Amino acid sequence: MTDHRLPRSCRICRRRDFQVVFDHGIRFSTPHLRAVVHEADREASRIGLAVSRKVGNAVVRNRLKRRLREIFRTERECAPELRDVVFIPRPGCADLSFSDLRSEVIELLSRRIHRKNETP
Repeated sequence: MTDHRLPRSCRICRRRDFQVVFDHGIRFSTPHLRAVVHEADREASRIGLAVSRKVGNAVVRNRLKRRLREIFRTERECAPELRDVVFIPRPGCADLSFSDLRSEVIELLSRRIHRKNETP
């Protein structure tokens, strides 16, 4: 069986790494999701998730985290210049279908690409 999981090297796990992204990152938002993006000197893009209890109970939060990790795993090639991304779901995000959530993530990633190409 092939392992399709997102490797640990592609996840932001340490508090210090989250703090660097929050302190130096650029914020982008959609109605249900916020992303903080930070350019770092890494060989692979990494994802971090900060899911508040306002989003739902533990079952709902964990399901949402699994969905976001899967979307990032399959769509990270869309934005190869991105390095560290922290997604912050807002209340109501858990009610979205997988395809709607996927389109919001892609929208956030494409905004980052568009903004980077505009700057000289």
